[in-house]
Amino acid sequence: MAAVGELIPANQSLSDAEDNGEPEPVAGVLTPSFPTGRVKRIMRLDADINKVSSEAVLMISLCSELFIEFLAERSWNAAAEKRRKTIKLEDLRKAIKGHSPTADFLFDCLPKISKLPTPQTVKRSDPEKPLPAGVRRIDAFFSSKTPEEIAP
Repeated sequence: MAAVGELIPANQSLSDAEDNGEPEPVAGVLTPSFPTGRVKRIMRLDADINKVSSEAVLMISLCSELFIEFLAERSWNAAAEKRRKTIKLEDLRKAIKGHSPTADFLFDCLPKISKLPTPQTVKRSDPEKPLPAGVRRIDAFFSSKTPEEIAP
């Protein structure tokens, strides 16, 4: 995405940009990475919005890109602090919590961090519970004892 600061400065001519090996940009035109039709459809999901101008769609798209870049950079910094290359949900949470305007509206939307049960916390069924006729426990399969030694 071409950010606003990456446009050709007013004092630099287009021929200078060609000398740098850069393609010739049209002065003042920014193109968003998000598909504008989809952004417009998302905007119109709000019942209060009837019509959306193309300029509004363009600005919302560009602002959304900048916001996502901001969150990605802060999340990457949080992951780098822990010397990881992979950004996890906890890194995103830290990035959002550390920026109060973002935390005000976005923190509640994040999914809760759920811990999977560890093998020690998994409850085992009561070993004294009687089994139905003709059924044996699976641990009997893995034991070195014969079925006759296990059966009461």
